[in-house]
Amino acid sequence: MRTKKKLTALILAAAVLWTSLTAYAAEDRRRIAAAEAGEPFRILTTAYHHGTITATGTAPREGICAVRREWVGKTAIVWKCDESGAMGDFLGFWECLDTGFGADSDGDGIGSIEEGRVIDMYFPTSTQVTEWMELTGGKIYVQLVDAEG
Repeated sequence: MRTKKKLTALILAAAVLWTSLTAYAAEDRRRIAAAEAGEPFRILTTAYHHGTITATGTAPREGICAVRREWVGKTAIVWKCDESGAMGDFLGFWECLDTGFGADSDGDGIGSIEEGRVIDMYFPTSTQVTEWMELTGGKIYVQLVDAEG
């Protein structure tokens, strides 16, 4: 009887994991399609203040962000995500000139920045990084366009 309960629990856990991974994949596809179409989309945000050179060879400076490799060279138009999850106040423009790894949240060996789940904004100081995270709560809307920032 105990083995049957363990097997049932294992099957249930596998089903929950599969559902979660399927939902992640569907959301990833929607976000990437919106980015390619130049439409605003919701994304997680982090911030950093370290490094001496970006993926494009420029020095990091305020107004640069790290993104999925395919988005490098774009300009990110950024809005706050309000408490209801809707697009909120305009926050500015960032040049997509850096890449990064991010966190491997699903264990597939690909980081969240690489997957296009996170956009990482550069700020000169740790205080500004903290302020950004407090301002956004880690969620923003982004529209990627072909433009120089």
